[in-house]
Order: sequence, then C-alpha cells, then structure tokens
Amino acid sequence: MARVHFKHSLSFAVFSIFVIFSVSKIAQAGKLFPALGDPVTLSLRKEKFSHFRVYCQSTSVDPNPTIVQVGGANLTQGSATRFGDIAVFDDALTQGPELTSKLLGRAQGFYASAGIHELAALTSANIVFTTGKYNGSTIAIMGRNPVFSQVREMPIVGGTGLLRFARGYVEARTHRFTIIPPQATFEYNLYVYHF
Repeated sequence: MARVHFKHSLSFAVFSIFVIFSVSKIAQAGKLFPALGDPVTLSLRKEKFSHFRVYCQSTSVDPNPTIVQVGGANLTQGSATRFGDIAVFDDALTQGPELTSKLLGRAQGFYASAGIHELAALTSANIVFTTGKYNGSTIAIMGRNPVFSQVREMPIVGGTGLLRFARGYVEARTHRFTIIPPQATFEYNLYVYHF
C-alpha cells in the first residue's frame, strides 16, 4: 500500500510541476489572460491625460429627490456626525453651476457616514457621461469625503469606455448649499490618466 501511495504522490507532484511550468511560460508570453493587465496587449492607444470640470446638482426636495437616505443604525439619530447613515444618489452633472446649465451626465453612487468624531463620508460614485465624445464612458471614484473641508480629494479608481484604465484624483468643492430647501451644488475637478 505504501508503494502505491508513494507512486501516486510522485505522479501528482510531477504533474503539478508540469502544469505550473506550462502556465508560467504561457503567462510570460502574454497569451494567458491578456485582458487582465497590459493595455497594449488589448490594443489600446497611448495613455493620455484629461481634466474634466463638472457640477453635481443634488437635492432631497420632493417630489423628485436625487439623494435618498436608505439606512442607518439605532445610534445614527443621536449622533452629531450622523455616523452610520447611508444614502444613495443619482445627481445631474452639468457644465456650469446653474441648475439650467447643459446636462453632461449623472453622478450615481452612495455616501456612508463613516466618521464618529468628524463628519466624513465614504463616497463611492460613478461619473456617467451621457453627451459628447465621452457619451457612455464612466469614471469611478471611491474614497474619504470630509464634508466640511473646503477641498475634498478622492481617488479615481477606474473607468470604462473611452476612459478605460482611468486613474487619478478628483477635487470636490461645495459651490452652493441651502438647508431650506435642502439643495447643494458641488464642483468636481477630475484629473484623469486613461487610454
């Protein structure tokens, strides 16, 4: 029995080494999973840099709110920072700060109030362009958003369409904020490397 067990173990070990060696050689040749890494292998053009300035129009006014609270913990109501509050948004992106400015797309995502001692949100957003050259392309943002800071910097973590492999950062500023009615306009300056 011991000989049979040893024989099978040796065969398995030799087979495993062969598979690992073969996969390694194929991967080095760039023929395994080309879509997972190198943009050149995917026939994408040279990397370029773009700057986008857009204005995000957010309102919680009925009957058509663009931001809605969807969750929170029992302690959220008593928290000065609204810790645990979660809201989803689908805000208009405009060319200028005016509500009547040209519509460029949507900002869609969520905020989660993640600061116990400071009003800071985890922000996850897709900037979705619906007009012009970048129609159908997106930029993904994910990061810490310290709400009362004059300038909030968040990382750009990806993109689609003409903005594939996007990386960079966004500077967010509050352009206008009113409590009654509850509305806000945010200026987003997106600095993006993409293919």
